[in-house]
Amino acid sequence: MASNFVPVLEALVEAVPPPDKVTIISGATGALSNQILMGAPFDVLLAADEDRPTTLASEKQLTPPICYAQGQLVLMGAQALADLNAGGRIAIANPLTAPYGRAAQEVLQRVNIPSLQVIQGNNAQQAYQFKASGNVMFALVPASLAEGLAIPSDWYSPIEQFAVSVRPAGHINHQSAEAFLLWLSSEEVQSRLHQYGYSRCQHDS
Repeated sequence: MASNFVPVLEALVEAVPPPDKVTIISGATGALSNQILMGAPFDVLLAADEDRPTTLASEKQLTPPICYAQGQLVLMGAQALADLNAGGRIAIANPLTAPYGRAAQEVLQRVNIPSLQVIQGNNAQQAYQFKASGNVMFALVPASLAEGLAIPSDWYSPIEQFAVSVRPAGHINHQSAEAFLLWLSSEEVQSRLHQYGYSRCQHDS
């Protein structure tokens, strides 16, 4: 699953209906998608975008993906956006593989501060760790990972996070994967996501 959602699922996983047992594997959405295409034995992909789950569903003839959350971007290490004018090192996720990195890149292009040195992590979790360890002054990360200054939502493309069962009908784990997605989209789970820095999807998935 996308690294931004790991702490959320860890908090919610005990509520997954039995007999299902969830094993969490995290990474950048792009990297995980590539692994699945190469045959990695995953049952569900919780991505941080729509494109890759949709591509997987099309290529592997799977059930269409669902939108389970809309992410928010925050700036760690600053009280105001003007603080970035001081320059320094700022961590973001890799924009080529991580949707939150792509959103962070859009924000940086908007503020256009040449004195900022961008440090890329493999995923959002690593970008957060760069700031938490003191290796950078700032970090643009998901609100689910840290408290920080909320970035205006119109400064970056919507981060709509989609999930897809990557097991085809007939596979021994298909039914469990579909049941997990049904649980994820339930009112019980959806009503709790705002506690972790997410909003509901803005369109019917």
